Amino acid sequence: MKKLLPVVLIIISVNAYAQKIRLGFTTGVSVANYKAKLGDESKSGNAKAGFTAGLLLDLPIGKHLSFQPAVNFVQKGMKDEQTSFNTTEKVKLTTNYIELPLNFLYNSRGRIGNFFIGAGPSIAVAISGKYKYSDGINSTDENIKFGSGDDDMMKPVDLGANFLTGFSLNNGLMFAVNFNAGLNNLAAQSSDDVSLRSHYVGIKLGYLLNNKRK
Repeated sequence: MKKLLPVVLIIISVNAYAQKIRLGFTTGVSVANYKAKLGDESKSGNAKAGFTAGLLLDLPIGKHLSFQPAVNFVQKGMKDEQTSFNTTEKVKLTTNYIELPLNFLYNSRGRIGNFFIGAGPSIAVAISGKYKYSDGINSTDENIKFGSGDDDMMKPVDLGANFLTGFSLNNGLMFAVNFNAGLNNLAAQSSDDVSLRSHYVGIKLGYLLNNKRK
């Protein structure tokens, strides 16, 4: 009986903790851009809207703290348009990633819901991409080659710092905004003089399951 009691207490504790874990899903819009550097010149394109969606787990680690890992599909990219000597050049870059952010959140719970704010690292792996160029006469529409070789355009792994805030209602509905800043150089043939880095804002609606507060 004495040996059984600790086992029962462990089972009860694990069950109580599991009841506080919440699974959620999100969908929304990403507004992304890339910043390129060539020598002493740095330039960003124009922001490009895309699609994002994902699954998350909300794991409580204290009264006001939680750990929230997620798996997201995120479209990044940029577009640009330059006109000179009656020639307009248009460039559009679209990259699709599977992203894993590992966010730590501070939660402030009220009567109707929960305000949260947090940050954490992220890693994103490119799964596909498209590069388009036109100048009114010539045009290019090709798939992006990811890697570090001479024939590649971009490195496939994008490490980032993620910041987010939002509000979740007691019925499970949630709204969140995040900003993700790419930290590593994505240029395939990177050097001190050549670099390419990403950043995007995500605007999301979602729903959290298991909303009973114990």
